[in-house]
Amino acid sequence: MDSASRVFSTSSPPLSGGCRASSLVAEGDAPGLTLWLSAPEGEPPAEGLPLLIVLEGEAYFTAAAEAARRLARRPQKTRVGPMMVMGVALAPGAERLGAFAFVPGADKGGRTVAPRGPALLQRLIGDVLPLAVRYGADPSRAALMGHSMSGQFVLEARARSAPFKRFAAVSPSIWWNPAVIAAQPQQGGSGLFLTVGAEEEAPGLPGPHLARRMVSNLRDLATASGASLTILADEDHGSAPFASLPAILRFVART
Repeated sequence: MDSASRVFSTSSPPLSGGCRASSLVAEGDAPGLTLWLSAPEGEPPAEGLPLLIVLEGEAYFTAAAEAARRLARRPQKTRVGPMMVMGVALAPGAERLGAFAFVPGADKGGRTVAPRGPALLQRLIGDVLPLAVRYGADPSRAALMGHSMSGQFVLEARARSAPFKRFAAVSPSIWWNPAVIAAQPQQGGSGLFLTVGAEEEAPGLPGPHLARRMVSNLRDLATASGASLTILADEDHGSAPFASLPAILRFVART
């Protein structure tokens, strides 16, 4: 057949082992959510599976779930055992900044953004986490991952003692609310994973971007919280979530 006559049809991204999908309608200030769930085949162990909840799942769930599944094939080498990965995406039309914010701020156009992060956090705790547990997750080994503004959401959730064992904040937007640094609980940083791309505060970037102190703010947070910080060489704001996935999976799998 002539290659010119071949066409590509619309398809979901391939994912070995497949996944389940569900949705939650908006309630009050909490946005509607689309959920994807990837878990090892067969019955979960009696003690349940470690769980990684990936915010902005439309961007990162497929990569996280596929990496988790493949690394779990050789846990002795990868230090990643079987786990459950759940992607959480805001429903189309939801206001992203407001959904993840806990304090008011302004968008790029100067428009005031009302914070709705507390409502989203309650939805994660009251609806999403119990749903994962129903399918075999161990709530005592649940981790929450976010990037950029959703990474800031992760820090805000930790500051409010949200019931997750581990928190992974990738290039969090601390500039939105620097007070989140001092708000972190004084319980050591072993349950906090921090990473950022080295290029996110590189000389030559526009002044407004450098003013956000993407690397410097994380250095301050690591010092204040006692958490370790990984600065990813050659990575920028867009690539950092993907480059950090293997380390985040090891962090979740750690006993």
